Amino acid sequence: MSSSLESLVEQSKRRAAFAAVDKHVDSSVRVLGIGSGSTVVYAAERLVELKKQNKLHPQLVCVPTSFQSKQLIVEAGLIAADLD
Repeated sequence: MSSSLESLVEQSKRRAAFAAVDKHVDSSVRVLGIGSGSTVVYAAERLVELKKQNKLHPQLVCVPTSFQSKQLIVEAGLIAADLD
């Protein structure tokens, strides 16, 4: 895949993730499932932005579907549920 095509794909993933978060997450959401797909990095990015703007529930708990998504949540400074 050419770098410009890769860039376009990544831009599309980012836009899709931001749109999904904006449509489905607001300050009333207290528990949020965080998946493991290729757009999860961008969803976490948007959640961090919303957290900084105080647009998320202050005690929002993110439930990861994988070890990798749990790492991403923690590294982003979000609260990760521990299902172990």
